[in-house]
Amino acid sequence: MENSQPHALGLTDRRPAALGDFRVLPDDLICDILEYLPHRDVARLACVSSVMYILCNEEPLWMSLCLSKVNGPLQYKGSWKKTALDLEHGPYECDKAGRKPLYFDGFNSLFLHRRLYRCYTTLDGFAFDDGNVERKKDLTLEDFSRDYDGKKPVLLTGLADAWPARHTWTFDQLLQKYGDTAFKISQRSARKVSMKFKDYVSYLKMQHDEDPLYIFDHKFGEVAPALLKDYSVPCLFQEDFFDILDGDKRPPFRWLIIGPQRSGASWHVDPALTSAWNTLLVGRKRWALYPPGRVPLGVTVHVNEEDGDVNIETPSSLQWWLDFYPLLADKDKPIECTQLPGETIFVPSGWWHCVLNLEPSIAVTQNFVNPKNFEFVCLDMAPGYHHKGVCRAGLLAHEEGISDDATNNKDDSGISDPIRKVKRVRTLEPGEKKNADVGFSYDIKFLAMYLDKERDHYNSPWSSGNCIGQREMREWLFKLWFAKAGMRDLIWKGACLALNAGRWSECLSEICAFHNLPHPAEDEPIYMLYRLVSQCFLFLFSSTSMEFVTIDRSYLPTIFEWVCEEFQSGSHICTFVRKVVITLQTGNKVPTKKKKKSESNINFFLRILPVSHSLSCSCSHTSPLSITVT
Repeated sequence: MENSQPHALGLTDRRPAALGDFRVLPDDLICDILEYLPHRDVARLACVSSVMYILCNEEPLWMSLCLSKVNGPLQYKGSWKKTALDLEHGPYECDKAGRKPLYFDGFNSLFLHRRLYRCYTTLDGFAFDDGNVERKKDLTLEDFSRDYDGKKPVLLTGLADAWPARHTWTFDQLLQKYGDTAFKISQRSARKVSMKFKDYVSYLKMQHDEDPLYIFDHKFGEVAPALLKDYSVPCLFQEDFFDILDGDKRPPFRWLIIGPQRSGASWHVDPALTSAWNTLLVGRKRWALYPPGRVPLGVTVHVNEEDGDVNIETPSSLQWWLDFYPLLADKDKPIECTQLPGETIFVPSGWWHCVLNLEPSIAVTQNFVNPKNFEFVCLDMAPGYHHKGVCRAGLLAHEEGISDDATNNKDDSGISDPIRKVKRVRTLEPGEKKNADVGFSYDIKFLAMYLDKERDHYNSPWSSGNCIGQREMREWLFKLWFAKAGMRDLIWKGACLALNAGRWSECLSEICAFHNLPHPAEDEPIYMLYRLVSQCFLFLFSSTSMEFVTIDRSYLPTIFEWVCEEFQSGSHICTFVRKVVITLQTGNKVPTKKKKKSESNINFFLRILPVSHSLSCSCSHTSPLSITVT
């Protein structure tokens, strides 16, 4: 039986007795803990006391529990508890479990009250536009490149006037055409969730979620190809270096976005430091933007020290505007605008942005790589973590990273994370002054200073957050080299940033000189070997008909001469690779037809390579040949 205490309003405060030892924990922490429990344990815990009953029947809790279980098509049943029980037990058991909820006096929670307010608040008068984002019409490509690309956001009008989507992308028409089509849903769980469009529209009308689900589907062109005919990429954004990659090798680049009021993308920087355009067809969106290196209040950037994976901890868009925005002085507030139907917003590389749907909205967006952001994209693909933190958090990341403050590697409880070494970059408190912005520049030369020169492209872990894999990255540069011959200087700079290609090029140049080989000229086929392929056969591609040979590392100079001969005789590199796939293993000496070089040549080759002990090389029938330096 619960022992009660007097309440300030004359009611009985049932919280201390109802929670027992848990009474020392704040309500938000208890709610966080409950999300880690299985469905059945939450149901049992609801029977323990009146306050536990209240906490265990919160809709946000059951939304989290449901989304952690679902892995495929989702059908909303009017409440998240019913939906979760339906997934767990089936419709029949779910209907049997329905009963009227219990109500208790004497319990007041500011946390639950504020969350409930966010779930039911309307945003009719929430639009805001301070004019800091310019609106432009009939902007030429030259003017856009000079004044905005890589510099600042801009709202563009008129770009979508001729699109069929301006008239056909309405909720009613999309429901009629694509009601049974399943689209991917954006939500905080790692699970892959999809909903048929008719089920999503039903959810959109019934839900009262603080952070509602919204369609964010990069495969919409595959599941509903007719949608691609309803719009075209605006002329200002048609150059995209990623379009040279075929099919699945191309990273996600376009998204269909559909969401209700209160939904929207929370604070983030676009993947791989790409730029983006977003065209709104239906509804209104409120945007907030900060320049690169300016972390918004309430946002924390976590960077994994091992692979450079970036994780951003942020409140929902609505919570940020309601709880954090009022704390900002005018000079600390973001650049803001309200996007109207038919308008296109451009977001440059590295800019922080947050979006809140003020009405049910439909939009399409694409990310792209062009000459203005190419080097930044390559930089973000480089191994290491320091430069990734500085790109997003400015010098605050540098100061936190080199600090002896132990809290950087610990959570709030003071317990070190045993799984991942992570640098945490906190945000500045309102009015706090620090040298985070002094001296910071979103300039490629400045940011490149924070690259870890000791990290090797082949030996270092590849960040799971990178939009393409290591081999795809090399293939991308390889294809760009030939497709955009007029930009080879730029592409070479990108390869030096992402792969440290310059260091390997110097090694190969010395080998050429040592063996009296001709210095490659830009108009010779071997030039590609000298530059982009300089990382020990970086771009030698394998095929399915190869014979495998094991060669001692002392034969490397001979192999190099062999490659040169093949190039000079006019052989295509793939023709050469079909003849042999090389696996270099220390200590395994298998006779080959080539004559072994002298020991002095071997020592010279090993001396100029940035290695300490050995070289190993591996390849498969379907992947590029890659060298691992150990």
